[in-house]
Amino acid sequence: MSAILKTRDLKLHHKTARGPLRAVDGISLTLDEGETLGLVGESGCGKSTLARCIVGISEPTDGVLEIAGVTDGARRPSRHQRARAVQMIFQDPSGALNPRLKVDRIIEEPLMVHGIGSRAERKARVLETAEKVGLAAHHLKRLPHELSGGQRQRVSIARSLTLDPGILVCDEAVSALDVSIQAQVLNLFLDLQKELGLAYLFISHDLSVVRYISHRIAVMYLGRIVEIGPAEEVWKRRSHPYTRALVGAIPDEAVRRDGAELLEGDVPSPVNLPSGCRFRTRCPLAQAKCATDEPALADVGGGLSVACHFPG
Repeated sequence: MSAILKTRDLKLHHKTARGPLRAVDGISLTLDEGETLGLVGESGCGKSTLARCIVGISEPTDGVLEIAGVTDGARRPSRHQRARAVQMIFQDPSGALNPRLKVDRIIEEPLMVHGIGSRAERKARVLETAEKVGLAAHHLKRLPHELSGGQRQRVSIARSLTLDPGILVCDEAVSALDVSIQAQVLNLFLDLQKELGLAYLFISHDLSVVRYISHRIAVMYLGRIVEIGPAEEVWKRRSHPYTRALVGAIPDEAVRRDGAELLEGDVPSPVNLPSGCRFRTRCPLAQAKCATDEPALADVGGGLSVACHFPG
């Protein structure tokens, strides 16, 4: 498989009175066609900011972004180019859908904006796409508030598919749904991936959900990736102490029996980062070296890369 998304040393720093806020601080990753890369971490670690950089809602301040082989000035593609290749599905479908438009118009709108097809062709495309995501014809004439939460998220998914993107960025796309509905939507994502060959960047704070849907998992902390590799390798080995803490926080006695320690304290400010390893202020394994040397991602075998002086 070839890579459909590549980032190299991607950064987004915000200027503040106290200095630069390093929301995304040197992210390098690839996403292959038909692959799901799960991105996990606590709130404030930069997951959603990275997603917005990829889809073009926010502009990176440095680094290279390549989508479907297209870059803009050898750096990153334009917003117009990105819209045809990558779409985003947000956490709250109610806030993501225009409450004044009926469902068929919502799904059709991307085609209208990009001037694709005649009206009859667009209507046919709307019906086809709605059917793929499990919406019936009678749903298309309703307003968003007349639908359930799961149905609204299916509308969001249908809208994102009308331009035939190769990548969907799913930012907490199931976290606002009931557990039973979450399972239905996750299985829909899997079915669409199998049928259309979609690649997903799947962002969530729920490691169990990410493990279920992902081929690979990347763990993010304070703007950087601290562990990345095949989903089962990340889950079983948990080579970074932050990964062990995240898995240990899952309310499952079978998981906690491995001796994982729960995290204490808050995530440090991205304006005032700790010296050396960014995780050292909360790490039970921290030593003197961790305060002076920032660890780089290094291969530890099994396709797993970890940014830690004492992995495993």
